[in-house]
Amino acid sequence: MACNELTRGINPNCEATRKSGGLNKRIWIGLLSDLTSVVFGTVGNMVTAFTFATDKGFVKFIGKREKHNAVMSLEVGENFSLRNHGVNMVAYYNTPEELEALDSLLDVEGAFMVVETNSGELECWGLNKGANFANFGLKASAIDGGSGTAIVDSNIYTLSMSGNHENLQLYFKSVPATSTLAEDIAILDGQTIWPAPIV
Repeated sequence: MACNELTRGINPNCEATRKSGGLNKRIWIGLLSDLTSVVFGTVGNMVTAFTFATDKGFVKFIGKREKHNAVMSLEVGENFSLRNHGVNMVAYYNTPEELEALDSLLDVEGAFMVVETNSGELECWGLNKGANFANFGLKASAIDGGSGTAIVDSNIYTLSMSGNHENLQLYFKSVPATSTLAEDIAILDGQTIWPAPIV
């Protein structure tokens, strides 16, 4: 294969050019070190399955709609360029346990996130496509927030997670072109260890 080539372009349909922006309130967060395997789609930037080690899985951080966002930037190198995945999440808290959960997230390395877009897709951030997926991931890069000053001020934390990868974000679809958003969310929820799945 040539070192420098293009094999495909983009011809967007109406759905792509009129897609809603922003993220839903739920974020599923896992650790790459807890995964025993990832199944990638045969074409494109796609994940079709995650397998976690025993007693491992996603934890869910729930906020408000139109508060979280994901961003991409480019880290240009001499030999190749990396894509810097970034997810900015707004954390609401009211208990010591919730602050502890946020504290834990500040210290992890090699995290990945699945976010639901307002346009109805599930995207994976912090996941490198290929057998070396466990070598990458996200870690906390900034936190901002506090008590506020006035009564009407927000008293939340905004946490940024970021990390360099060899690809843009990936879509999660358990059965490409067939599975529904509700079916795929049910799969993620079934692999969630906190809050515990409803059985």
